[in-house]
Amino acid sequence: MPADATMAAVDPDFTREVRMADRRPLPVLDLGPYLSGDRGAAPDLARALHDIAGGLGFLCVINHGVSPAVLRDIQDQAVKLFALPDVAKLAVQVDQHERGYLPFRSTVVRQSRYHDKAQIDNYEAFNYGTDYAADDPEVIAGTRLFGQNRWAEGAPNLPAAALAYTDAMGALGKSLLPLWAEAFDLAPDYFAPFFTNAHGYVRLIHYPPKPDLALNEYGLGAHSDTCLMTFLPHENEPGIQVMDADGQWFWPQTPADSIMVNFGQLLERWSNGFVRATPHRVIPPMTDHRYSLPFFFSPNLDHRCECLPTCRGADNPPQYDPVSFQEFHTDYMSRVYAHFEAFDNQD
Repeated sequence: MPADATMAAVDPDFTREVRMADRRPLPVLDLGPYLSGDRGAAPDLARALHDIAGGLGFLCVINHGVSPAVLRDIQDQAVKLFALPDVAKLAVQVDQHERGYLPFRSTVVRQSRYHDKAQIDNYEAFNYGTDYAADDPEVIAGTRLFGQNRWAEGAPNLPAAALAYTDAMGALGKSLLPLWAEAFDLAPDYFAPFFTNAHGYVRLIHYPPKPDLALNEYGLGAHSDTCLMTFLPHENEPGIQVMDADGQWFWPQTPADSIMVNFGQLLERWSNGFVRATPHRVIPPMTDHRYSLPFFFSPNLDHRCECLPTCRGADNPPQYDPVSFQEFHTDYMSRVYAHFEAFDNQD
């Protein structure tokens, strides 16, 4: 690690600039009537989803059906996990399937749409997600992402809380698929075959407090996600900032019981560039430790996503080749992160 990664001088102007960014409310979608079976609520929601997806690319949902107890449990278990001794966490260090622990400042972003210098992020994380059966041919072959979860010793209640969380968030993701279909003038069940074994994964993330920042120092540098959609419950400490369509960063304001939703690069490709995979970043907290619980929702790993039929035409040909999430995500991760490229070289 370069010496200046941890010893760079504090930059008061930069610190002031990022911490004094504007605060703006995110668009809010109330899913209550829709999830209660009122199909008449779908058209307005679909229109709003369409407009937001092609504009800001960030929103939040309320009355989303995810139990507060599920959210409390995974938050509590994340705090306990990161309080474990390093030796317990490092015993399950992240593998080629992106399951396990990533130590502080171990991820170096080598390539980004949003900055031209390598970015060392300041967090520790623990990844888990969809479990694939031991006799799955892709698991036997060692195909990346087709893995099984690995849990740290000393956090016995984490697996149950973690899986309850992915079940609830995966259900929320699937509930929005008919709205996407209506937003793109497709049959209501258009997306269903792509999500028979949807790939969901979680990064439990711990950001330590750091009130004074060096130039270009972040908890997590500017990026957009690779998945279809990301769901982020309201966090114990603010941290995320969003870039609007004019390139301005702002702190999003959301109701306390809401879940933030943003759209990833896979949906950007699937919609032929219509959906905005919005840049966002994380600013280190001021005084308290921040715990983040993003859930990343994508189609079946092996299903190739070809440009949606209503997003192409004679004057709007497809911009991207068909690709599966497994292909797209692993290629992206190997280009951006050296430690994942190393897994390619072990094949």
